[in-house]
Amino acid sequence: MKRLRFGCAVLAILILTVPALRADTIVSGVVTGAWTAAGSPYLVVSDIDVPAGDSLVIQPGVEVCFTGHYRFLVHGVLRALGTEQEMILMSYAVGSAGSWAGLRFLQSQGTSELVYCTIERGHAQGTVGQPDSRGGGIHADSCMLVLRYCTIKQNNADVKGGGVYLRKCNAEIDHCVITQNFCESDGGGLFLDDCANPYLHDNIIWNNRADNGGGIHCTYTHGLFENNFIHHNAAETANGGGILLDHSSPAIHYGAISENMSVGMSGSGLYCRNFSSPEVMYAELCLNGNVAVSCYNQSSPLIDNCTIMWNGAHGLRVWQNSHPFGRNNILRNNIFGIYVETGSSLVLTYSDVEGMYPGAGNFDANPCFVGGINFNLMPYSPCIDTGSPLASPDPDSTLADVGAHYFDQNQPQGTCTISLTPFGSPIVLPPAGGTVEFGLAITNSPDYFNLYDAWYTLQQPDSQVVPMVLREDLYLPAGGTLARVLGLTLPGTAMAGTYTVTAYVGEHPMGIESFDSFTFEKSATAGDGTGGPVIATLSDGEVSRSFELPGTALRQATSLMGNHPNPFNPATAIRYQLTAFSRVSLKVYDTAGREVATLVDGWREAGTHRATFDGSGLASGMYLYRLQTAGQTLSWKMVLIK
Repeated sequence: MKRLRFGCAVLAILILTVPALRADTIVSGVVTGAWTAAGSPYLVVSDIDVPAGDSLVIQPGVEVCFTGHYRFLVHGVLRALGTEQEMILMSYAVGSAGSWAGLRFLQSQGTSELVYCTIERGHAQGTVGQPDSRGGGIHADSCMLVLRYCTIKQNNADVKGGGVYLRKCNAEIDHCVITQNFCESDGGGLFLDDCANPYLHDNIIWNNRADNGGGIHCTYTHGLFENNFIHHNAAETANGGGILLDHSSPAIHYGAISENMSVGMSGSGLYCRNFSSPEVMYAELCLNGNVAVSCYNQSSPLIDNCTIMWNGAHGLRVWQNSHPFGRNNILRNNIFGIYVETGSSLVLTYSDVEGMYPGAGNFDANPCFVGGINFNLMPYSPCIDTGSPLASPDPDSTLADVGAHYFDQNQPQGTCTISLTPFGSPIVLPPAGGTVEFGLAITNSPDYFNLYDAWYTLQQPDSQVVPMVLREDLYLPAGGTLARVLGLTLPGTAMAGTYTVTAYVGEHPMGIESFDSFTFEKSATAGDGTGGPVIATLSDGEVSRSFELPGTALRQATSLMGNHPNPFNPATAIRYQLTAFSRVSLKVYDTAGREVATLVDGWREAGTHRATFDGSGLASGMYLYRLQTAGQTLSWKMVLIK
């Protein structure tokens, strides 16, 4: 582009001295038809006008170079249709200090369309009340206009709309970059005046400046602003660094209003004044220099599912008889929190508010963002599923989350594997007891995060299984690993024999993704082992958990001694003991109560018996086995993992 624009600048001189050197196009007055790349650059030497009832098409790659402060007037239809590879340029041609008078759509007929155009270095000059003082790059009055994939930069206006000025327009502006524009008064990037239904979406509006409304200034305007990123704009002497609304109530959905500046406390992010009550939803309002959202003079916006963080003054400032309502918001780490003036009110519910705020469902908790300026929620965030029960479900069909970004609970998750490594082999504790140390390693699969539970059990020598520790909602990123050294301390009063430590990961208690185990011995007991519970401790170096170990279980006339291994794949041995010749029934059931196997059905001699259960044809999960003799029924659980 620099080479072509340099060519425009040189051409403006050569065309006056050596016309035969180039066959470029000089234009003035009425312009219609088509401008092609073959005729480019087009040198504008006076005001040009697309008249009512006619049209002009500008093709990809064309440069329109204004040699003076001339206007591009459109009373008919202008269609400037560039491409991503060959954008159309409209700029000032000569010198570094000059400007042209901008595009001016004045009651134009039909729908004009600018696609992949760069509009730069326009200047709307004039005093207050003069139309020519509005819209440095583009001025549109009472017309239909589409701006798409355009760059509007380095324009300025004396009164309104440094980059773009729209009045009474039906306009759509999307996927545009509006930057480095300036206005002496209102609306550095855009000024919208009395526009009933504009649609602004997917735009980047940044680094624009004005006295009021650095990014966007609206008066008597409504419509929809969706997924726009409005940042680093400044209201240099007054209000509304990002957006200023005056008698305007558009819907502002998604996107971000961040890192904008204003003077004083009047809305560095969003300033609503004079009966302005927009609907602000699913938006970030973060890192603004002063107040994030200011509601002034009977302005009562609806603020739902917004993240309002790290602002330089109040997160919300409500004054002069304003009464906003909000739910499902995150308001934290703002310098001055929330301000509500006497005579105004703020209803805030189901929101995460630092320091709390009165209202149904409000709470005060770390929202657990991904980190930095990424305000998406981690999978263990307390903001998940804690929004208003009356709010619409999130797109994943779960309960509404709190904040600007919902967490998709339908996204795939990884699978963890766990391994235990005992230190020393064999491990034999003395009669006085001691500590068994072992390494724990958990590894997540490489493609997706995993939110999982981890739990540990200890099987005593008498086959009683004791839950030790359950830790829920642990997190590992894709490919993440976790390593710990744990210690299990048994007292001398613990019974002698073989102990089995088993660790599981998955969804407690039945959704087992992986498990591992090891055994150790206690050579003798310092007590009789039947004196009631004793206390053992499991520690990972950061957290210690104590739990009770029961004494030796009293033998019944019929004893169900458990199964080994447990969990198993695909077979396990179930042991039971009879004290007399008995009729025995041993059956296996799933968790729905359906019988899946009969292992024993008949008479058995007194003594210890073993029955093998083969789960080859069954799904992974928990199963129950039940032993019945005359007058006695015993049950136990086992887990099949494939």
